Amino acid sequence: MDQLNIFELALLFALAENCPSLYTHIDKLRVVERECTGVGQYIFLKYNNENDLLLVSEDILSNHKLIEIEGLEVGLGFVGNANEGKLINIEIFVYGSDDWNCDYTGFRLRDLRLSQ
Repeated sequence: MDQLNIFELALLFALAENCPSLYTHIDKLRVVERECTGVGQYIFLKYNNENDLLLVSEDILSNHKLIEIEGLEVGLGFVGNANEGKLINIEIFVYGSDDWNCDYTGFRLRDLRLSQ
């Protein structure tokens, strides 16, 4: 299992803004697999320690952030998927018709609520 990278940590903290109980999960998560689909990515997660978790009540964790990466015209969205109170993956998807090779170099999260 791999450690969470800076990109994955940023996404988890953004998801936790709308679901504060997720904060108790972050230091217990590891990456099992990163699957690049060409128009998105799945980051599959596993817990290395499930003690003292505040379980997530939602099945889909949404957010108000847009992932901006140079070269992608519209950007990327993302959600967290939970099962039985635990986060099982982060799903990242391309807005528009761009292809994405899962390179997140120079990424930035933009709060869509502040853009209006």
